[in-house]
Amino acid sequence: MNRAIRLIRLADSLRSPMRLLTSALAVVTALALAPASPSVSPSVSPSVSPSATPLPEHYVLPGDRAFPTGMAYDPRSGHFYVGSAENGTFYRGHVRKPTVRVWSPDGQDGRSFTSGMTVDSEGRLYAGGGGTGTLRIYDTDTASGAPLATLHGAEGGFVNEVTVAADGTAYVTDSFKPVVYRLTEDDAGQWKLEHWLDADASGVDWVEGQHNLNGIVAIGSRHLLTVQSNTGKLWRIDRLTGTITEVDLDGHTLRNGDALVWREDRLYVTQGNLYADPGAEPQVAVIEMNDDLTRGRFLTGLVPPGGFRHPSAAAVTEQGRLLVVNSQYNRWAADLPPESLPFTISSLPLDE
Repeated sequence: MNRAIRLIRLADSLRSPMRLLTSALAVVTALALAPASPSVSPSVSPSVSPSATPLPEHYVLPGDRAFPTGMAYDPRSGHFYVGSAENGTFYRGHVRKPTVRVWSPDGQDGRSFTSGMTVDSEGRLYAGGGGTGTLRIYDTDTASGAPLATLHGAEGGFVNEVTVAADGTAYVTDSFKPVVYRLTEDDAGQWKLEHWLDADASGVDWVEGQHNLNGIVAIGSRHLLTVQSNTGKLWRIDRLTGTITEVDLDGHTLRNGDALVWREDRLYVTQGNLYADPGAEPQVAVIEMNDDLTRGRFLTGLVPPGGFRHPSAAAVTEQGRLLVVNSQYNRWAADLPPESLPFTISSLPLDE
């Protein structure tokens, strides 16, 4: 009897390790067959890369009397700045956010009108004052734009578009006076706006009382291009000699031409319809330029779905998109209410 009991206990002791071994093998097998889990904390969701987020096709500005005109884009931050013809308000938006907000309110620093704008490589914002005859400079690296300088053009003029060359020198058109201004800053931080070029004496077919020279852009180390809104002519200016040459567009004209944007070997020209030409569709003309900028070939006219509302300013972003302000300036100039609300900025892809 004692021998039988010992045999039973021995069998039980052998079965216990076997059960443990079997259980362990089952756990290992289950873990091997289970699908892999993401290596993230349970409380954190995987994020989507901002570069993969689709960019807005348009941006919305607040207010029913904004009448946006100029625009400047800062590639350092992705912000763009827009000015108002109605009261000089500055707005700021971001290429990844569909809503634009007030950045500097109307009346700030005496502003009452905004025309052309640009941002230089140091983040300084240049804003033309149109018929107020002013050009203002701001530091965009401050919360609401610290004013750096206010300069004055010719009496009775219309200080319009501005461009900054690679060496930091800025050039500004006056649409009502036959002058191109040159803006420089000395080592002491003092700004000087000089009457650099007499456009009429240099060969531009000037027409008193109309919008003449408008958009301007610096290209390379030597040249400027500027469009004459009332005649549709494109002019090349040599920065070293001051010589003005009409660009051969093979019979094409850029009437109502406003802002100029340069990208690689192509010039983009916004065209509204300030002069109410019959059949003229607001568009962005695409001009392919030759190497010395003496000839240009019209390629196409860009129009977004639904069309433009008097396109004025434009800028190219590093994402390969063209931002175009739907200013409705033709309505503002005629003292009419906006044709449609809200005011918007269109965003067109250029690399498709």
